[in-house]
Parts: sequence; C-alpha cells; structure tokens
Amino acid sequence: MKRLYIYFFTVLALMATASCTKNFDKINTNPNKLQYGEAPATALFEPLIYGIGINNQYQAWFFANELVQVHAFTGGQTTQVHQYQVTDGQWQSQWDNFARYGFDAHHMINQAIAQGDKYMEALGLVIKVFEHSQLSALFGDVPYREAYQQTANTAPVFDSQEELLDEYVADLDSAATILKRHPDVLKPGIDGLYQNNYTRWIKFANSLKMRLLCRMSGIDDSYWAAIQAMVDAPEQYPVFSENADNAAVPFKDVDPYRSYWKQNNTTESNFVNHRFTQTMIDMMAEFNASGNTTFEDPRLQIYAVQKGGVWKGSRGGVPSADFKQYDNGSAVPNFSVLTNSGVPAFLMDYSEVLFILAEGVQKGKLTVPGQTAKSLYESAVRASIDKWATYGLLASKPIYVRSADVTQLLASSLGSYDKAAAQNETSVFSSVEELIACQKFISLYYCGYEVFNEWRRTEYPAFEVADGTSSNGYEVPTRFGYPNYTVASNSAHVAAALQRMGGPGAANNMHVKLDWSFAKLNGGHRRPHPLQQ
Repeated sequence: MKRLYIYFFTVLALMATASCTKNFDKINTNPNKLQYGEAPATALFEPLIYGIGINNQYQAWFFANELVQVHAFTGGQTTQVHQYQVTDGQWQSQWDNFARYGFDAHHMINQAIAQGDKYMEALGLVIKVFEHSQLSALFGDVPYREAYQQTANTAPVFDSQEELLDEYVADLDSAATILKRHPDVLKPGIDGLYQNNYTRWIKFANSLKMRLLCRMSGIDDSYWAAIQAMVDAPEQYPVFSENADNAAVPFKDVDPYRSYWKQNNTTESNFVNHRFTQTMIDMMAEFNASGNTTFEDPRLQIYAVQKGGVWKGSRGGVPSADFKQYDNGSAVPNFSVLTNSGVPAFLMDYSEVLFILAEGVQKGKLTVPGQTAKSLYESAVRASIDKWATYGLLASKPIYVRSADVTQLLASSLGSYDKAAAQNETSVFSSVEELIACQKFISLYYCGYEVFNEWRRTEYPAFEVADGTSSNGYEVPTRFGYPNYTVASNSAHVAAALQRMGGPGAANNMHVKLDWSFAKLNGGHRRPHPLQQ
C-alpha cells in the first residue's frame, strides 16, 4: 500500500512518499477507502511491524555488519561502508528510515487514542521507542519531545541523549501500564510478532528499557541502579525469560509478509559479497599450530560457510587493492540459513537480557538473586546457541547442535568464564569483561544495528582498524552526521546539538563521540589506528 512518510524533524512542508509494500489495505490509494488520518490503528500496525522487520534485516547486512568487521564487502567496490565511506545520502537514508517508522508509530498512537484502542496505543509506544532509540543511537541528540508536529513545528529542539532516555523510559513504562490495565485486543489475528500475547509485549517493553539503560550505564551508576530496581521487582518489571519471548518478526513466502531478501530477490552471489571476517572467526574457532580447526563455536557453521577446507575470513577496511588477497578462501555468510523465510528479523533476544545482567554482576553494579556473573553469562550463551540451533536446521544441509557442543564451548578458550578470569593464554580473551562483551557481540548477529551500538559502547572485540579507512581519518565512525537538509532547515538547533555533544565548533561529521560511547567516556579509543587524525 502507499504510506505517507513524514520526515518529522526538518520539513518546511508536509512531504509524502510511497513505499513498495504491496497488498496491505490500500488506505491511501483508493478514494473509496479510508484516507490517511482516518485509518484505525489496527490497520496501521501490521505494515508498520513488517516494515520495521524488513528494514532491520537490510540495515544489519548493508551497514551495521560492515562498520564493525562482522562482514566486509570485498567482492567489489559498489559500496565502501567497511572502509568508512558513508555519504550524506546514506546518512539521510538512515535518518529518513528511522524517523519515518517513528512517525508511523506516533500516528498509530494518535489514532488509537482517538479511537479508544488502548491496546494499540501501548504497542505504538513500544514501537515508537524502539525505532526512535535506534535513530538516537546513530546520530546522538535528536528531537523527540517536539518531534512529529509536522508543519506546526518545522524546527524542533534537539533533546540530549540523557533527556531522550528519560522520555523513552517514561513511554515504555506507560506502555506496560496500559497493557496491564487493558489487555483486550479489538482486532485479533494481526499481531505476527506476539500473537496478541500482551504479557510478551510487556516483557519486550521492559527488556528494551533494560537495553537502553545499559547503553547509558557508563555515564553514571544511576542507570545500573535503575536496572537493579527492575531486578528487585520482577512482578512489576517482567523481562524476557525464555527464547519464546524474543522480539522477532516472522516472515512467510507470500506478499506482503516476505523478508527483505525475498522481496528483493536477493541472489546468493550478491549476498555473499559481504564476506565473513577474520574478526568473527578468531572469536569462534580454535586452531592448532598447523592452522587446522580443532574446535568451533556451534554457531559458526550456522553463521557462515567455510571455503577451501579451513576457516579463514576477510577483513574490513583494507585497501581496495588488497581485496583479492583477503578474499582468497574466505568464508561467506550462510545464504541458505540467513535468507530462509523461516528466519525472522531479530529486534531483541532473551540472551541480550542475560548478557546485560551478567555484565552488571561482573562489574559489581547488580545483584541478581541466586545468580552469579558466570551463571548468567553461561545461560546467555546457551540461550543464543539454542536460538540459532533452530535456524541451523534450515540450512541446505541441516546443521545439528548437541548439548555437548555447548558444554564444550563453555569449557574452551573461546567461551570459558574461568579461563578468561585466569587472564592467561588459555583464553582467547584477556578478561571476563572482554569475554562477556565479545560473546554478546557474537549473539547479536543480524540484530539490526545493535552490534555497531555495542561496539561503540565497549569497543570489544578490540580489532585493528585497517589501512583502507583514510576517508574517515582511520577511525570507526562514532556516529552518522545529520543530513544536509536537516542542517539547512534547522541550523540553530543542529549547531546547539553538535556543540553539546562535541564542544565548541564541533563539526557535523563521523568523529563526534556520543555520550555513552567508550571513546567519549575514556578520552579515546581502545585500539586506535596509528594514523588516526
């Protein structure tokens, strides 16, 4: 159907553009149907949730995985994201994508309020925060309190990152409260995410709240205290407690429920040009002195396909002249699994909640009754592997994961908590902190932009920035820049946001550090390139 997309921050007049999602109710194209602004919230929900799922798949593949050496598009030069060549047009596409879905959720909320549909109002609040928090994670300070006002306010104030978190938490708490009080669904059958299970939507709201609090936790211990308050009141703040709770948008092989890959007829040759990297393999495989694999993470064969009889990866950010050298025998993403219609779009997993709790306990910031950092960490790894084991069965040759494989991983140099704690050569990782962060990074494979967000927060895995990244001064992008049209139409508030984030004279570029990032909180990167400008 045609959908009206409002670019809510900077437009001088109402703008509309069409999406290519087909066969939903044609609310905006048929004069005999309801017009935009008249549609019931229930008619807006389904295209919104599937659009978000499709967008998440694309953003993980094309941008997030490339930025932090999960993948590297070294099969050609049609995109250089892994070399940190990100254009204003690409900044704009990201801004527009997340702003658009945020506006659609905002509109859905307003329609639900007008129509007395409390259930859809609550779902709209969760979706709005999910999408808007991704926008803020990419750009930093952005409008929220004055956003989505269309022509009534074409130059809204940009909220700081801490102000944004306060607004997000308030909206998520409101959503959970509404769902508890109004669990009845007016139109069953449209919720492909949770099948109208309101308790799982409440868990999603609270788990998302925990993610956002954890993201800010390096700034001040008050954010860990807020998570502790949730842990201390599980009946009031239930979070994901099993993989069945995962926020994952399911797909089918029919329009309009097809995945990004199916809608765009993605070919295997195009998909695997985004090579699997050595950064990932080094965290997921053990080798002997001859370079042969002695043990591998059970997820590795689900994530990637080995070439040449040995696990070898490409490398992000290398000079273009070196592409062939790094691609010779490199593993490729597992096309038969990752593009299978049975694999959903991942928004957030149970394992992420466990990793957050494990990190907090390990750092001495949280106390979880009956749990240790080690037990939480091991439960997180098991939850991640259990999730992916289901999808491994969809491979062209089914991949089976045994419980013994998980046990072996947790005793290996790749996954042992005790070996990491010993801080010696028996572990791939130099500390428990690094182990937890890197295993969380692995678990977030194809979870939208979350690998990029987590890397900027922790800078684990501590990979080397390669020599082909001179276009961004040999630095992993710390944010995306505000699009040119935003700067032009809301210049005063853009300037104020940049100064607040980066100090007087801060430029609108990919070097300004976000408040919660490792680089901002520690005065520099964990492993900077020698030539970083």
